[in-house]
Amino acid sequence: SATPPSAAPGGPPRAPPRGSQHFGAQGEGSGRLAAQPLRQPDPSVVHDGHMTSNRRLLLVVALCTVLALTEAKEKKIKDRKDYLCPTCQSVAHLLVKLRKSDLSGNTTSEVVKDLISAKDTKVCTAELLKFYADRVEPKLDAEKMAKKCKDIVPDNPNYKSAKDVLAAMVAKKPRSDITKILCLESGRCDKLWSKSEEPWQNKGAEL
Repeated sequence: SATPPSAAPGGPPRAPPRGSQHFGAQGEGSGRLAAQPLRQPDPSVVHDGHMTSNRRLLLVVALCTVLALTEAKEKKIKDRKDYLCPTCQSVAHLLVKLRKSDLSGNTTSEVVKDLISAKDTKVCTAELLKFYADRVEPKLDAEKMAKKCKDIVPDNPNYKSAKDVLAAMVAKKPRSDITKILCLESGRCDKLWSKSEEPWQNKGAEL
């Protein structure tokens, strides 16, 4: 049996030192709890966590890139549509206006062929198209209109693509016919301006 602790004279018995008590008659265990080692994180789990974070970051970056490219493409398409049809109708108006105002004394055929051949300097200029750019709704950039104009007016009056518009211009067909050939039949416009929408109507410039 355990030996009782000695007592101080005239006082209560002393408590045994902590951790010195034995359990049971056979003395199993010292009563002291062994310190448990700290668990180290599993390297594979940490690695997988980093991989998951990296994958998420890459996914976000890829998604942002796709969205940005899609938005840019849609803007480019919208910009092209916003300029193509208004420019085409303005160019048709300008071509007829230039034919009517020619004072060179040349034949109508010669005048029209010259306008097409020299389109870069006699038709498709920012100066000539500024009149239209400032009056369409919403306003457009004259430089961009001039660039589109060069794609609209045929490069050569002898080309097949110029045949119909050349014939109509030489025959002095109404501007509506020129616009229909140049813009509607070519697919550059889905629909044409109504008379009230034409930018030159409000400025007393009707042909």
